[in-house]
Amino acid sequence: MSNNHNRLGEHYNRYSHQNISEYNDRQFRQNDYNKVYDQNFNQQYSVMQEPDIQYEKNIHYLTISSRDRDQIMYPNVNSYTIHFPNELKNVEMVELIQGIIPDVANVQNEPYLLLKIDEIQDTMISNDKSISNAFAMLQLAPPTKANTFIQLDRRIHEYTVKYYQTPKAYLSKMSITITDANGVPFNFGSDPVPFNKALQNTFVFKITTLEKKRTTLNTRGVYG
Repeated sequence: MSNNHNRLGEHYNRYSHQNISEYNDRQFRQNDYNKVYDQNFNQQYSVMQEPDIQYEKNIHYLTISSRDRDQIMYPNVNSYTIHFPNELKNVEMVELIQGIIPDVANVQNEPYLLLKIDEIQDTMISNDKSISNAFAMLQLAPPTKANTFIQLDRRIHEYTVKYYQTPKAYLSKMSITITDANGVPFNFGSDPVPFNKALQNTFVFKITTLEKKRTTLNTRGVYG
């Protein structure tokens, strides 16, 4: 009886103060909680840095047109915002592949126009602030017929591409501004309600996104 009494509580010895202290110290070293507050270590990881997840590229063709804008909020065709029908996530690349500009207001006398997109920054590098703030330079081809529409001249302007080394989390809208070479919004003329087709501009973008790769599930046997 005395021996049993002496052994009472022996299985709690592993929870002595000394053992608890050693265990906590070991856990602290293992997890290194100080790194939680280390700005050089505690960074948000992009989809490219997530381990064991494979991504595949998807291509979307996006058309932005001034005729789709809210004319009450954006009365001028040179400045407007268009919201996408679907939000694009993990954007890797945005590429301007075509643009159509109305042949009005002596636009052919401009050396080039500038396309500014508020949501997409730092595409071009230039000492000219108006160019560096723009997404693309729009160099215009001769119109097939006077006073109709002008396309981008691909002999000079091939493509403007914005690459994201770390994919942009999402893109749900584009805020467009078309300016002259001095960065002043180009005046295409007054657009009445409903819109005047002859004054509208259109841009086509190729957008590449990264999405989680969905592997095919193996056929599973069903047992009764």
